[in-house]
Amino acid sequence: MLMLSAVTRANRHGVMREIDDAAVSCGGWIEGHTLFSNVAATFRFVLPAGGLEAFAARIAAAGLQLDGAGLAALSKRVASAAADDELPGALAVTFVHDEPDLRREIPAVPG
Repeated sequence: MLMLSAVTRANRHGVMREIDDAAVSCGGWIEGHTLFSNVAATFRFVLPAGGLEAFAARIAAAGLQLDGAGLAALSKRVASAAADDELPGALAVTFVHDEPDLRREIPAVPG
């Protein structure tokens, strides 16, 4: 599995939409995501090997700064796979902002 990590100061709602759009436009899809308050999110995706570099370019254009280890792993996977191979991956995004922690009320379960 390809593991990518990125940091951004951009609005998290717009970034999450851009990640989804980038995956779909590159021939892949988002399998799921996990939100960690308003500080971080992890996206699980599947992309054809031929779309990985375009995916990285699209998310960079959206304001995400990928780390060096992720970029190196991405280049290695692109070089070793056929263009139409479907490759699973994960993208961990950290949102840098000065907003307070997002809290959600969890209703009490009777019983």
